Amino acid sequence: MKLNIINNNHGDDSKAWYSLKPLHQYLDQEGIPTMWGLASSNYTKAVSYVKNKKPWLFCDMPYWGRWNPLRMAVNPHGEYFWRTCLNGIHVNEIINGLPHDRIKNITIKDWRTKGEYILIAPSSPTVNKFVGQPNWEQDTIKFLKTMTDMPIKVRHKPRKAGKSGPAYALTPLTDDLQNASCVITSCSMVAVDAIIEGIPVYCHPLACTHPVAQDIKKYGQPVYAENRKDWLATLSYHQYTSEEIQSGLFAKMFKEMYHVMR
Repeated sequence: MKLNIINNNHGDDSKAWYSLKPLHQYLDQEGIPTMWGLASSNYTKAVSYVKNKKPWLFCDMPYWGRWNPLRMAVNPHGEYFWRTCLNGIHVNEIINGLPHDRIKNITIKDWRTKGEYILIAPSSPTVNKFVGQPNWEQDTIKFLKTMTDMPIKVRHKPRKAGKSGPAYALTPLTDDLQNASCVITSCSMVAVDAIIEGIPVYCHPLACTHPVAQDIKKYGQPVYAENRKDWLATLSYHQYTSEEIQSGLFAKMFKEMYHVMR
């Protein structure tokens, strides 16, 4: 089995390829397909794996500690993580009992109960299609207008010159979150920042924030979860640095969490 990392903007010499290539030695013997993102034929393969209930590993940008050329230039020896999720594009449940050692530097703020506007953070069109809601943005705004007259602000996924991510945003995420009453998304990782900041989230069941958020159809009934540390610990063990992948920590933890590898 060849490691299947397909991304139009990442060649074989890319940082992503270099970092994730060691996964091959752990997953090849188990016959677990591995992919980077949902671009190109990966989308069709991912849909097929889900439909046929076949184990697969999805890799993409992390929940925090994201690599980008600008950060690399400033801090070439910093910790940069890569997301690794089994059988889905996100981990959407809490795995109890995981240590909190990887979230020691994260400060969780008290829950916010007021705000000036709703912040909508659509996922990419590909992700919305993957979760079965290709018209998610339009449908969500239409629904919200039947529920509230609160102003709505939309933050689309930052893109520039074929690249995407926070580094290419015209408006810092902190600015958009500053006075938000809540964040509504299908599966955007903007919601991770929101939960840490104490901003209630409404999301799709396949989103990584699902265990500590509310379903969109229950708008007006925010969840103020008390288990955010356990949730963050779960996310922290679904992203690894290149060194952690090469050292075998990824394999060790996935064996313990999922019992899918020898």
